[in-house]
Amino acid sequence: MTSNEFQPNRALFWGLMCAQLATIVVFGLLVTGLAGVFAGLVAVWGGTISLIAYAWGGFQIWMHPGNRAPKRMATAAMRAEMGKIAIMLLLFWLTFSKVPEAREMKIAMVLLLGFLLAQVVGWIQVARLDGQTAGQDRHHD
Repeated sequence: MTSNEFQPNRALFWGLMCAQLATIVVFGLLVTGLAGVFAGLVAVWGGTISLIAYAWGGFQIWMHPGNRAPKRMATAAMRAEMGKIAIMLLLFWLTFSKVPEAREMKIAMVLLLGFLLAQVVGWIQVARLDGQTAGQDRHHD
């Protein structure tokens, strides 16, 4: 695979990371202004759980040099998904077990809302960029 063939994968990975990061920052600032610093930090942490998990999955699918071979793509996708789930579960478990305040309803809702918002923005961004890169792929054929 030449570097030009690798560009759509890089665009998907970095587009996902930037969209999620921007969402985390904006939502964190909004929650901080409305509910205070602790709630803002919790909102940021919820989005960061998604960001960390998607960084792992995106790297495995789009960036890892060994996983770009056609014969490894399916197993790479399964590893990516299993790793994302394991990372999310571990980070939520650590959060709820080590931060007692996170078990309060309001704080837990902010944490989950930050997580879900980052997830949804990530899905939208990948779908948008995947459509653009598919058009580029057809143009290069």
